[in-house]
Amino acid sequence: MTNKTKLIVANVFALLAVVAILASTKLMGLDVSATSLATKALLFLIPQVGFIYFYVKSTSEENKKVLA
Repeated sequence: MTNKTKLIVANVFALLAVVAILASTKLMGLDVSATSLATKALLFLIPQVGFIYFYVKSTSEENKKVLA
């Protein structure tokens, strides 16, 4: 697999992990809905921003290799 494919798979895995965490806490009866919206947003946004950064970084490195 190429680096792009690995990053995309890792991104999907991270997103599914966050969804699984939220679903399991709801099934166990923990009240995650009482937490602030900012906490939920950070659970989704932090992994996504990290993977977007690495994706852009890997594509820029590949473009430099193609131009060289």
